[in-house]
Amino acid sequence: MSRVPRLAILAQVLIVGLYVAVAIQYARLTPLWQAPDEPAHYNYVRYVAEYGELPVLQPGDYPHEYLEELKANRFPPHMSIDSVRYESWQPPLYYAMAAVVYRLCQALDLPGRVLALRLLSVLFGALLIIVTGHISARVAPGATWLALGAMAIVATVPMHVAMTSAINNDTLAELWVALILWQLLARLRSPKPLQPWLLLGVTVGLAGLTKTSTWATLPLVAGVVGYVSWRRPKNRGRFALRRSLAVALPALVLVLPWVARNMSVYGAGDPFAFARHSAVVVGQLRTAEWLADVGLRHAVAALVTTTFQSFWGQFGWMGVPIDLRIYRGLAVFAALALAGLALRLPRAWRELGREQRVAWLLLAGSLLLTGASFVWYNLSFVQHQGRYLFPALVPMSLLLAVGWHEITRRSRRALLIGVLCVLALALAAGDAIRAQAQDKRTLAALFGMSVAAWLASRLPDGAADWLYALPYPLLVGLDLLCLYGYVIPYLRP
Repeated sequence: MSRVPRLAILAQVLIVGLYVAVAIQYARLTPLWQAPDEPAHYNYVRYVAEYGELPVLQPGDYPHEYLEELKANRFPPHMSIDSVRYESWQPPLYYAMAAVVYRLCQALDLPGRVLALRLLSVLFGALLIIVTGHISARVAPGATWLALGAMAIVATVPMHVAMTSAINNDTLAELWVALILWQLLARLRSPKPLQPWLLLGVTVGLAGLTKTSTWATLPLVAGVVGYVSWRRPKNRGRFALRRSLAVALPALVLVLPWVARNMSVYGAGDPFAFARHSAVVVGQLRTAEWLADVGLRHAVAALVTTTFQSFWGQFGWMGVPIDLRIYRGLAVFAALALAGLALRLPRAWRELGREQRVAWLLLAGSLLLTGASFVWYNLSFVQHQGRYLFPALVPMSLLLAVGWHEITRRSRRALLIGVLCVLALALAAGDAIRAQAQDKRTLAALFGMSVAAWLASRLPDGAADWLYALPYPLLVGLDLLCLYGYVIPYLRP
């Protein structure tokens, strides 16, 4: 094995190991129920473990006023969470898997059982990071820097670490989505064998049995089947039909029993329990009512700001934001990466072959479909939670890594320094116009980044690669700061 692949493997192991170490701390130290919907997910798991059947979502399972009281009092031990059962409509796969863990740990006290269930999510999170590396190898073979950068982003976004250390079906759903993308990328290269399409169908079915939001991958599956069939010189229709059936039949075999059960419980017109869920969750703020109160301009500003902040870190039940200066720093990182991506795209598109272009379009499609489902959900309910974008975190991380790599190249460093200086001036001018105290720490950070970029431009290329790697250890530090500086002190009963 050559030195570079060995170092790359060691770096990947380090990324996964750091994630596991930090995520275990989140799982251990986050106070009970201080993650979105965690008590409702726990009650679903407990019901399956104790009764061996699925719960039925009923009126009263979303006790809005009592839940607000629980959150306001930070879930004190004397206040029961037994009545919080509004996740009982969800597909059953995660809860069946978690019920096994619950039964194995039934002799433990409540904190011990909760920790065991949280660690199951950590396991799914670690697997997600590994799959991210494999997806990167499919879209950009040999680009070790891209695989490491994307894996590091998935592993270190603070809110993602918090969510993958909590009891929920989100992380398993993200893992299935990533596996579907990985398999679709493989089918672009090798579409002929039928058995892998059957395996893809199983993955699609398992995803559908985990969370309905994973159905956003179905247009991608259809698109890949259509594309590889169109590339065939003959028998295109037969080729497409066989692969479509190979995907659809296993998926339907897995999902239809749950659908039939729902129709028998909730009625023939409610196969996915959507109508029952809407009828039960009375009390959630509706978008139409909110728009009437605040107006469109304020609503859009709140949507963008809150979604961005809660994507990176807004803990508990959206009640604990972090320091505004940290959000500004993260916004600078994201803006620079997006600028680099915009610079890279025209050249990359010319250099890529047809297969790689389709692969990147597939990832972009995943991102767009997830964004569309997020917007669609927010048309009904006010849910400006960045975590709903996490199903597309893998393609987002790949695009951010590409952009950051481009903006930190030697040929771009003069531009990078200029952009940082402009951002510093804009921040200072904005604070002055609003008659606010100058954000000296953010200004100092921007100045420090400018100096670092200038120094890096005078180092050999190999020695200057640390500038590309710089954000990732900083994000690990931010993970720890969020846990010890915000989650524990602000959410402890």
